[in-house]
Amino acid sequence: MVRRWRFRLHVCLLLMLLAGLVPAARAGLEVALVVSQRTGPHGVFAQNFSRAAASLGHRVVDAGSLDEGLDDVALARADLVIASGEAALAAVLRLHPRPTLAVMLGRARFENIRRSHADRPLSAVTLDQPAERQLRLLQAVMPDAQRAGILFGPERLGAESFERAAEALQIDLVERVVSDESGLMKQLEAVLRECDGLIALPDALLSTPVSVRSILLTSYRYQRPIIAFSRAYVEAGALAAIFTTPEQAAADLIAWLRTQDGGRVELPPVSGPASFEIAVNRQVARALGINVASDEDLLRFIATGVRR
Repeated sequence: MVRRWRFRLHVCLLLMLLAGLVPAARAGLEVALVVSQRTGPHGVFAQNFSRAAASLGHRVVDAGSLDEGLDDVALARADLVIASGEAALAAVLRLHPRPTLAVMLGRARFENIRRSHADRPLSAVTLDQPAERQLRLLQAVMPDAQRAGILFGPERLGAESFERAAEALQIDLVERVVSDESGLMKQLEAVLRECDGLIALPDALLSTPVSVRSILLTSYRYQRPIIAFSRAYVEAGALAAIFTTPEQAAADLIAWLRTQDGGRVELPPVSGPASFEIAVNRQVARALGINVASDEDLLRFIATGVRR
């Protein structure tokens, strides 16, 4: 009797489902992934993201790279396009107007591209660290620092955020604008004369190999430490850096993807990374006579503002 009742219930549910009376469970999203390069950071991001997204029930389709070309069909039918890097984003936006989320690029480069595609469903999770996080790293490695120097490119991108963060942290901001390469040294030296440490930004003008070399050499001559934005910058001579790895960028994106249930994609607002790590050049610290706390203590202070 019980078996017969269960069989009838299953048949009724099946008939209702076929008739559209019981909604079927939503399928995962169809996600098209485009990378600027197969190797390096973009390749690491793609591997980590694809593996984790598939475990959530989403279908990740490899939609190509700049070297190999893009899969037009995959991009046309995607619910969401993930573009890793500036070149990938520019290529994707020349094709179908699908909801697109850019990753693994800086805020300035993203904004430059977005201005040309104002009508597209587009957002980004950039690599730029929040201003408060960068200033806290300066305070963490130099507890007595009172004046943070900073150079902005011609557009002063992020200047308001740094000004608000500096006011909240009770630190003076010594800022200058560099309009072109010829004006770098003049503005750099003006800042270094007045600050306790320099915050280096990934601005297109200020992060070229030539600019970085000039900033490193001049800062060392003035005995001013640099807080930078990449491990490579630290290895080249900056005191410390705060940055997000490709693995962390993938994890941040997966955290957002968990909020999408397979229906219409709701792109997040443009934001910086949630996850980060630090690097410290302790040889530079010794050369500058700075006693830097352990990485664990630095991370604790950045996250909480509390010293051990």
